[in-house]
Amino acid sequence: MTMTLVALVAVAAACGLAVIVWTQYREAQQRSTARVAALAAAITGQSEPVLAPAGMLDTFQEEHPAFGSHEDHPAFGSPWQAPEMPSRRGWIMAAGAVPILLILAALFATRGTRPPSSQPAARQPQSLELLAMHHDRAGDRLTVTGTVRVRGRDTVPVTAVVTGRDSAGRVVARADAPLDDASLDIGGESSFQVSVADAHDVSRYQVRFETPLGPLTHIDRRAERRTAAVTP
Repeated sequence: MTMTLVALVAVAAACGLAVIVWTQYREAQQRSTARVAALAAAITGQSEPVLAPAGMLDTFQEEHPAFGSHEDHPAFGSPWQAPEMPSRRGWIMAAGAVPILLILAALFATRGTRPPSSQPAARQPQSLELLAMHHDRAGDRLTVTGTVRVRGRDTVPVTAVVTGRDSAGRVVARADAPLDDASLDIGGESSFQVSVADAHDVSRYQVRFETPLGPLTHIDRRAERRTAAVTP
């Protein structure tokens, strides 16, 4: 909105300057025509008076003092007092600088201090609880599925990372997948499913959770859920 207003003011100022320049050019043309006509009448002795626009005869007399005043040469018509026309060069230049100054001011204003964004910054979850987890094998593929509860608002995305190890404890496979809609579920519960390829040598696996801000320590609540499920 501010840039639009400034642009309109700059265009209006430019149009005003164009009108002033055109007026000055037209007056200069009329002044030049009057000078030529007056000079020709004075030289040839033309009896018919040549009437010039206001301000033109004084300029001609100043530039050609040899021809005397208005009264000495009837070719200039009856004597009259021409109004003084102040010089417009200074304020014409000032008017021409107005659009540039307005545009520069608008640029500095838009680059100034902006109000802080209303959207809160994302942060690390307060805690993550592992509620359930199981795995399935299909050929050389290991699929780990689980349920977690994420606590905290405006948290960064969480990724589940599965690392597979062989019988000697060496890492032989690794895969990851993001949690599904943790912020949309009631109580912050979400699920994950990580598919690990080439897992034929995997004898055991480990699950951990990470975010763009770093690793996230989780709390294992699976035993508590199993106990609560079998309690009559």
